[in-house]
Amino acid sequence: MSNADQHPHVPILLEEVVSKIVTRKDGIYVDCTVGFGGHSYSILKEIDSNGMLFGIDYDPYALKYTQNRLSDLNKPFELIYSSYVNLKYLCKSKDIKDVDGILFDLGISSYQVDSGYKGISYRKDGKLSMKLDPNCTIDAKKILHDYSEEELADMIYYNSEEKNSRRIARSIKIKISQNSFETNLDLVEAVKEVTPMRFLNKTLSRVFQALRIEVNNEFENIYRSIISAISMLRPGGRLAVISFHSIEDRIIKNVFRSYARGDGSYIDRMGFQAKKNITKEIKILTKKPVTPSRDEIACNKRARSAKLRIVERLAIA
Repeated sequence: MSNADQHPHVPILLEEVVSKIVTRKDGIYVDCTVGFGGHSYSILKEIDSNGMLFGIDYDPYALKYTQNRLSDLNKPFELIYSSYVNLKYLCKSKDIKDVDGILFDLGISSYQVDSGYKGISYRKDGKLSMKLDPNCTIDAKKILHDYSEEELADMIYYNSEEKNSRRIARSIKIKISQNSFETNLDLVEAVKEVTPMRFLNKTLSRVFQALRIEVNNEFENIYRSIISAISMLRPGGRLAVISFHSIEDRIIKNVFRSYARGDGSYIDRMGFQAKKNITKEIKILTKKPVTPSRDEIACNKRARSAKLRIVERLAIA
């Protein structure tokens, strides 16, 4: 059995991504969230020996696996241990001025969820870390202990739209004042105290998600990285972004609208400071986000919330 047959993560919207992003067989492509190489494997199959694929990820286990997997194809590629926030710097370090296609898959891999990787899953006990990026300066435990009750409630609400954030924040702070608060199970118990059982799983999912987003500064990183990616595309080059969270999708949609219309007000609505001189640089290829088919969702339930948006860089005047 080849490495390609053993991958622990099923890529979502695979055909839709590859068919739109690969426009030249001799092009340069960057998978900013290469993970276990699901999308990259198919992209690499489509390019020839004159093309090049770069994959970026900060999970060393995934990179080691993917290095072996992609080697099966005997095509040119390079994997880089880093974060996608460094996209522009990494391209510059490789003497790459522009690229033909860039992909962001913002979902957490099935392996990371099922294994309780870095404490991101409420179904697995472990230390309250959630530091997916090794360069993070803060972890979940520090946030829970250091944020005030009001700050904690606001963070949970704005990062996950959890309506019960006030009661959850109060319960967490009470638990912290009474006992040591070190593990995922401690957080689960605090949420249980104020959540009806029929809503518990969804509420826990939102709370853990909110913490993971806060620890890794995900919304700010997505915003800045998408803008950086647009600037890295050559005319006709394409940027594809798969999101799984309504706020993520809103950020992506508004950045794309701003750069498709030359109007920074769309970004400003998200609370980000738009550049004063945004120009019309892209056209939107997906007027509505592409979502998985019923068949794909039936095979992979984690695909159900995925949304794919694609843009193309315009010719520079």
